[in-house]
Amino acid sequence: MMLWMLLALSVGKLIQPRLALGPTLSLLDSMQPWTSSANMEGRVGSNTLNWQAQGAGPHTASRGIPLAPESEFIAVRSCTHGGLAPGVAEVFLASVRHGQLDFNRQYSLNMIYGNPTGECREEAFPRRPGDGLALLQIQLPEAAGAAWTTLTVTPLKENPVWRWTRLGMLAMGLMLLTWSLKPYLALQPWYLSWMGLLVVSGILFGCCVSVSLKADIYELITGGRVLSATRPVEELLLLAFPIGGFSIFTYLHAVFFAGAAFFLGLCYRQAWTDLLLLAMVTEMLQVFVPGRGPGVSDMLVDWSGVALGTLLVVLLRRSQRVRLFLQQQGVDKNAPGF
Repeated sequence: MMLWMLLALSVGKLIQPRLALGPTLSLLDSMQPWTSSANMEGRVGSNTLNWQAQGAGPHTASRGIPLAPESEFIAVRSCTHGGLAPGVAEVFLASVRHGQLDFNRQYSLNMIYGNPTGECREEAFPRRPGDGLALLQIQLPEAAGAAWTTLTVTPLKENPVWRWTRLGMLAMGLMLLTWSLKPYLALQPWYLSWMGLLVVSGILFGCCVSVSLKADIYELITGGRVLSATRPVEELLLLAFPIGGFSIFTYLHAVFFAGAAFFLGLCYRQAWTDLLLLAMVTEMLQVFVPGRGPGVSDMLVDWSGVALGTLLVVLLRRSQRVRLFLQQQGVDKNAPGF
């Protein structure tokens, strides 16, 4: 698995995942297409787009972006002028789909953490068949000022070479993981080991679904967040996009890894070491899933789940009754402690 992860890093650096489908559109060329909320004033000067907000927020400045139906991704590049306080602004993107403004598939270009020299963020947001007009929004939560030296969007399509490469790497990674976990099938008691492997299969499913399917699952669990787009676009542009949307999956990461560490840890004392590695591998697998990507924060959440499940195992194994039960079931005789 370590060799596969090294190969995954190399492939991710060598092959360009996406190709430009059309010209790059600058959103700083004119103030005319922007729609801003009350007490949000903008101006263009010296190749810089400046927004100034007054009073309580959120304050919004939005712009519609028509895209060709074949656009599979849209790349947004945002460069800010220096001097922003941390968290002073965010850039959002949402799409009109089947007559609704779909906030379940709303994406944020990360929080802008201003510094004295300014900074740039760039991210490719996935689109699906049926997605129509894209809406980009700059949001200032409170009275503040922010300036952009670059704000562009580029329609993209997936590189065919990358598509087949990522499918092959994803299949290879899953097969290697299956082979690596095979010894757990022989652990006793079998029902605990199989329960742990069932939880692991849920982890693998969660890390390999596309961001679009992830949004569908989120909508199914929470009821979703959509708004009728039958009203004029001018009215939609005045709405403040809600922040967040996928935080529930962050907690599920910890829950699933805690469950796997608990069930497998009762069968094998060193299962936690394999699960720490599993967290790293599943993050690398997301390099090859459309719209997904690895994250250190997600891996730390996974590790916290492993730590919680392992702690429960340690506490249980201190019980004479549990220790005797595990020994009767054929678990290692050195059951207490790690």
